[in-house]
Amino acid sequence: MKSAKSFGFCFLAGQGKKKTKRFRYVRGGKQTLVCFRIVHGSSVVVHLQNPEMKLNIVKLLILILLISSCTNQKRELKEYGYAKKENDSSKVSLRLGDFITYGDFIDRIHEITCDDSIPRIVIETQKNVRHIYPTVYCEPFIFDPEGKHYVTFDRGKIYHQGMLPEINLDSLSAMLRTEFSYYYSSNSTDKPDNFFVIIESMRDGKTDGIESFVNTLAMKYDSLKTNIVLNISFWEVVPHIPPPPAIKSETE
Repeated sequence: MKSAKSFGFCFLAGQGKKKTKRFRYVRGGKQTLVCFRIVHGSSVVVHLQNPEMKLNIVKLLILILLISSCTNQKRELKEYGYAKKENDSSKVSLRLGDFITYGDFIDRIHEITCDDSIPRIVIETQKNVRHIYPTVYCEPFIFDPEGKHYVTFDRGKIYHQGMLPEINLDSLSAMLRTEFSYYYSSNSTDKPDNFFVIIESMRDGKTDGIESFVNTLAMKYDSLKTNIVLNISFWEVVPHIPPPPAIKSETE
């Protein structure tokens, strides 16, 4: 059987051996391309006609399609904080896992803010990508919210207002509605102005556990299905400074 020139693979009936033929494609008297053609024997056609072989090929194609769909599945983007409405060009991404100490982390937040940019904390899970825009100001000002807004990290454990017992993560939905509800005026209503959580730790404390807590807090917030903004601030625990010793008078 005489076959035509082609680019690719073809199956030929005939001998059972697999042969490799080299051919040159010539056009206009000049050699323009050199390639290989694999010529398969009739045994290949027989295998493809085997029902079991066809079933295996179908299974393989289905598996490839499933893997491809899982790989290409887009994760949902969720954003928290007032700064999510700002221009993306001014946002600087941070990941808690990149910082050894909590002090390094909050220093970087302030550095970005004072450089007229917006810190964006990125938390990635299998299904979601969360962007947390912390509430932070470059210049310090007098602001002393109630103690109920504080979440204290101490050696990997989480406390509310710095007191025992530890925070039960399952109770965060209820805590958002009660403890973390923030009102601009003292005349509280049924609907708070926002949810405000202050996360604090010692400067030399580790960042372990903070990302997991923030992600869980955001999940509980999502479950409320509310348009009230969730604001999160990161502060450092101010170490207790003992009062100076009393100055003795000259008469003593």
